Amino acid sequence: MRISTAWAQQLSVTAMANQQSKLANLQQQLSTGVKVSVPADDPGAAARILDLDKTIDKTKQYQNNIATTRGRLNIEESALATSGGILDRARDLTIQAMNDTLNSNDRLGIKTEVDQLIQQLAGVANTQNANGEFIFSGDLSNVPAFTKNATTGNYVYQGGPEQRALQISPTRQVADGDLGVNVFENVKSSSPAADENGNRSVFNTLKALSDGLNATFKPTSGAITGDRFLRYGMDYSLPAAPASFTLTADGGAAVPIVLNTAFTDMASVVKAINLQAGPTIQARSNGNRIEFASLSAGAGSSIQINNTSGTFLTDAGFSNGQNKTGTAAQALQGQLTDVLSDLDAAKNSILEARTSVGGRLNALSDQETQNEKFILDTKTTLSQTQDLDYADAYSKFQMQTTALQAAQQAFSKVKGLSLFNYL
Repeated sequence: MRISTAWAQQLSVTAMANQQSKLANLQQQLSTGVKVSVPADDPGAAARILDLDKTIDKTKQYQNNIATTRGRLNIEESALATSGGILDRARDLTIQAMNDTLNSNDRLGIKTEVDQLIQQLAGVANTQNANGEFIFSGDLSNVPAFTKNATTGNYVYQGGPEQRALQISPTRQVADGDLGVNVFENVKSSSPAADENGNRSVFNTLKALSDGLNATFKPTSGAITGDRFLRYGMDYSLPAAPASFTLTADGGAAVPIVLNTAFTDMASVVKAINLQAGPTIQARSNGNRIEFASLSAGAGSSIQINNTSGTFLTDAGFSNGQNKTGTAAQALQGQLTDVLSDLDAAKNSILEARTSVGGRLNALSDQETQNEKFILDTKTTLSQTQDLDYADAYSKFQMQTTALQAAQQAFSKVKGLSLFNYL
């Protein structure tokens, strides 16, 4: 087979170019310290590197979530500690007020401090973090946890029904706060003033203390409250069929209520019900829930709800036939005794929340340690896959340099061959 001089030279040039390309690749590896710069260098290793980088980034995000959760829980822990101190002081004042040697002016002086404690506790319950989020408002963190009801004068929960939770590992979430309704409102009570679920909020307990110190012994009205958060649980659009139910106050005639139009919010529902309820029954908002109350007070006061058609009771969190009676006014000593018992129950609620916070903080620390080790192990694997072995690469560089020089010298010799040299 004949090979032209031009073709022989082209083969030599191509060989040298290949050697130079390999040498340049080794030079780049030595300068960057990375043996896989582009997927073409090693497709399998490149895919593995992308997966490892993604895993590291995701785990770093878990670490950021842990830091965020720890910050909120530390704020909550501080708020709960302050709340416990407030309740301790309220308990001391209650015991002091039970002394029969005190006169009305002495008790009014105690009442002034109790009123300050109520405001202080409301401020603590509405604690915000650096981002302005209310830590006891759950998934409605942009809404204050408690606001004062203009009708009743009581503080009611306005936050969300669900705890927020952040992912701290692929299979683990931790709540970054507690619901204010569970900490401050759903406190078990043996008092006649407890709601239909046997609870009395710590704010109502302190208000009862303040009222008693002011010699204000009010009988309560029968009132029932739905347990659904209407921000989520109520469909305000036009119903397919009218929703109807009856309200019965103080053993009187059942008052029919019909809801057959579209509404914009809970306030419009309350307004529509009150237009039909008559002079003895009142519908009102209680935080994110709806409430029905008798307008009379005392042990003879009562309210009952019965479904007629539609899903209003279910949507608003009432049960068919649900009822509640009022209570007669208590004497001072009885009222203070109940306050003292409920303050102890509220303190237990605070302690339970603090215990839960402490457990979650420990869980965060443990998971953070695990994540740190996982990141380190993954980076080690990534280094083994991606980073250059300098000793091996330098040896190859020397070999490639020698090979290139040999190719250049061979080309120089071959180029000089010609039959004319032998003529």
